[in-house]
Amino acid sequence: MKKIISLLFLFSLSGGSAAQSTIEDKIMTTAYSWENKGYRVGQAEQCMNWTREVLVAACGAKFNELQTKQPWDKQFLGIDDKLLAEHADSLASSEFGVKITQVEQTQAGDIIFLKNTYGNWQPGVITHVGIATGDSNYIHRMTSNKGIVKVQKIPLNDFDGAIRLNQNLCQ
Repeated sequence: MKKIISLLFLFSLSGGSAAQSTIEDKIMTTAYSWENKGYRVGQAEQCMNWTREVLVAACGAKFNELQTKQPWDKQFLGIDDKLLAEHADSLASSEFGVKITQVEQTQAGDIIFLKNTYGNWQPGVITHVGIATGDSNYIHRMTSNKGIVKVQKIPLNDFDGAIRLNQNLCQ
């Protein structure tokens, strides 16, 4: 029911016209189409691949490879750590939009970045990504449940920030 209300709200914000939909509308419509479905079931560390798939479907092929060389967590990465498009921090940069620093300020369609969620990474490294749905929730591809896309509360202790993408990034 929350999903239907959120989609109706987004539709009404766009003036009720699909032709006038915003980047957030496109992202949320695509992301919600995955809710409670598996994405690369049984494969670990697929959160950014799922997020990119949503962004490509909503905004175009540039999101296949778009990535920063200066992620927010760069100071925590080791000298041999590579920056790759499939890493959770690959879009964690203000070059792609406005950085949001408080969970309460996130809006549907913002890209959510979490730190310290798993692995043997140094504290402060971004290890998980998803998409804000509003009301301090987000939709994400979970590793812990073997790959089902779920809507959950954004964990406050792990929140590292969010990006409200520039409108010009979406075709």
